Amino acid sequence: MLLTMAPPTMAEEATADNAEPSAGVITLDLLTVTANKRRQTEFDVAGAVSVATGDDLERDGITQTDRLDAVFPELQSMGRSSRVYNNFTLRGLSSADFYGPAVGLNVDGVPQLPHTYAQSLRNAERVELVKGPQGAVYGRGALGGVINVETALPGEEPEAWTDLQVFGGGHRASAGASSGQWRGWAIQGMANDAVAGGSLDDPLRGLKNVDESRDTGGRVSLHYLPSEVPLQARLKLGTQRYRSEEEYYVPLDTLSRKRVNPVVETPKLNRRIDDVSLDATYDLTDKWSITGLVSYQRMDLDRTFGTYGIDTKEFQDSLYGELRAAYESESTSLLFGYNGQKQHYKYEDLDYGSGVGDMGGPMSDNTMVTHAVFTDGTYRFLPHWELSAGARVAWEKAESLMTIPGAPGSNVDHKNDATFWAVTPHAALAYLLTDEHRLWAGVGRGYKPGGFNKAGTSSLDTAAYDSETALSVEGGWKYRSTTGTRRAEVTLYDIESQNVQGYSGPAGLETLGNMGDARSLGIEVNTAFVVFEDHEISLGGMANRSSFTDGPYKGNTVPYAPAYSFRASWTSYLGNRGQWQPSATVRHVGEHYFDTDNTLRQGSYTVLDASLNYETDFGVTVGVYGNNLTDTLYQVYANRSVGAQLGAPREVGLHLTARF
Repeated sequence: MLLTMAPPTMAEEATADNAEPSAGVITLDLLTVTANKRRQTEFDVAGAVSVATGDDLERDGITQTDRLDAVFPELQSMGRSSRVYNNFTLRGLSSADFYGPAVGLNVDGVPQLPHTYAQSLRNAERVELVKGPQGAVYGRGALGGVINVETALPGEEPEAWTDLQVFGGGHRASAGASSGQWRGWAIQGMANDAVAGGSLDDPLRGLKNVDESRDTGGRVSLHYLPSEVPLQARLKLGTQRYRSEEEYYVPLDTLSRKRVNPVVETPKLNRRIDDVSLDATYDLTDKWSITGLVSYQRMDLDRTFGTYGIDTKEFQDSLYGELRAAYESESTSLLFGYNGQKQHYKYEDLDYGSGVGDMGGPMSDNTMVTHAVFTDGTYRFLPHWELSAGARVAWEKAESLMTIPGAPGSNVDHKNDATFWAVTPHAALAYLLTDEHRLWAGVGRGYKPGGFNKAGTSSLDTAAYDSETALSVEGGWKYRSTTGTRRAEVTLYDIESQNVQGYSGPAGLETLGNMGDARSLGIEVNTAFVVFEDHEISLGGMANRSSFTDGPYKGNTVPYAPAYSFRASWTSYLGNRGQWQPSATVRHVGEHYFDTDNTLRQGSYTVLDASLNYETDFGVTVGVYGNNLTDTLYQVYANRSVGAQLGAPREVGLHLTARF
């Protein structure tokens, strides 16, 4: 049986008299999460949630959101053509649409724009992977689930920290500081810089390591965290710039880093993200609280598609607001809320009709407006029984302006709009067998809204496509030992999807529409246990069958959906205070396809990572690490017209972290 878990953390073992445990004892923390937008332990959530803490991410060297599949084996992350178009797959639900994700990504409650899904993980306190359709609480784009990134709040005392990885051809560095709290006020700042030298060669031009990249960014936040006032507030400003020449493709027939397909121009990407957000929570009483959030995020992308020498420009922005009220008592937890969002997408092929080929139409300009009300709650109606239920009603309007080729030498502007309603309920029943065992079963719905192609290519794109919906029936068992040394979780699910969205047509000129219905059946299992008090072992993974059940691709496997995945991890804390920390992780990913015809296939592959860290007495940890030690060659994207792209090569480096 395949097994999965979110890596555990070092913690004190709970004892009846709160005595300090002996040195070397490891326990698996029971973590508090906000999976349902209110505070619960992961054990109490009537659903499947995996959690990685900031310490877990630091130990495994995870500094980017697109590498979260290294700690969550249920999750697949694939950079389609580049990191800018990163795609997450969860429970067999994926997205062929580069602009319409099937898995949501939120940072401190703010939904992220699709082209920002690969971004820096700055000062993360924890990452929650909420699995299954989450339309009731999160709304659009949460068919497979949601990734919630929660950043750490400043402490009462001033502190500074840094994280540095140095490897052949590059580095990843980040640093930050917090002022500590003064009369409840605190300021926090951080910055990051990452350089990757590349691993692909272009023998036709006599060039080596052509796919280099650089990622820089920073963030500053102002916090109000008074102890005497029932109010918390945070203002954040951030920017990030990603520049790369990574968009090379290798021949499909012979996968190799020694030869890329010819290019007309050097491929280039220049992506800039700017964002600002303000959130606040006020405790009205000891049971009622109210939370407000407003944010603005903007993404600008200049791209040179080197294969055809085409220059494109993209712009996306999002204005988001949310207001919710929460009620907490011993037996009842309730949530009521409203959120609204306005998104704008603009795409231009600057060389349309004058280059070797075309990428999309001459121009597409799309605006989407969403208004939604939602509620969710949990009620313990008997000592061992809980009922959870919720629903969301959303109204969306999409407006489109497309410039489409008309008669030879002329273009025609097309305007259109469409409105969509979505009702996404969920319900779950949980039974607490004992303090260690919990059974639950639930049903939920998620959706991806309809609309228009964000890079319209022909008159077919001037008509709207329908919303994609997913209905999930799932159930599971959770176990947490009272000693804090063992935990396990098993989940079974059956997800029925309707009007699956996808592309048809040649590369660069695809039309976005509905491809039919699909079904995803699977199992996830999570286990972790402590051995000999100073070794923690986790085994995990999933098995899934996701296939089309209706339409022109009936019987075919849904693209980007592996048949299974597996992760086995070992970490030890050796020495009289656990200062030596060796670890090793094996990840195995099953076969999957990159197209609806199932002609472009990636077979199963295995990746081995390992590290050895030493924690000093003065807040500094040094170590060595190796990712993909066997230098496994595998595809993360393939397209019949341009070729394949490869996963990350072997990386061996030094890792240093410090906190003062």
